[in-house]
Amino acid sequence: MFWNEDYRFIRIQSTVCEQKLWDRLIQELDYDFLMNLALGHKCVVYDFGARKPVPRAVYQGLEFVKYVLNCRWLDQEYITNVNRSKNQERKNNCNDYFNKCYLNLEDRTKKKLDYFSPYVITKEIKLECVTDCTQHDNDKEFYREILRRAG
Repeated sequence: MFWNEDYRFIRIQSTVCEQKLWDRLIQELDYDFLMNLALGHKCVVYDFGARKPVPRAVYQGLEFVKYVLNCRWLDQEYITNVNRSKNQERKNNCNDYFNKCYLNLEDRTKKKLDYFSPYVITKEIKLECVTDCTQHDNDKEFYREILRRAG
């Protein structure tokens, strides 16, 4: 068996987003993941959940990551399409909220992101997602077999 350089693993927990632990979300990001984004590599996150086609870790978590990295590394605002209201007639855009959360990140979190600043050679954070519902949520054997075949 060999290591496949095309695949990496990152875990972004929906519960961290639900509890609005945005500083923790950024602190838990993998250094390899951040370096790849700083270098302008396209990173695609696959997230298949049991209950909804787009998990909270994607529609809130990864959107917050994009917002923060655009602000911190590229000095530009990322306009997210995340809606904070369940009422479709009353949409609350998340940009102001994300900005407040970004400004409240701890110094140690900002230092972690600043570590990568010298390596940022991109003008765009290339972070994409592929999501859907699955019948195999928590089916460890199913996913183990996929990983075994990929390697």
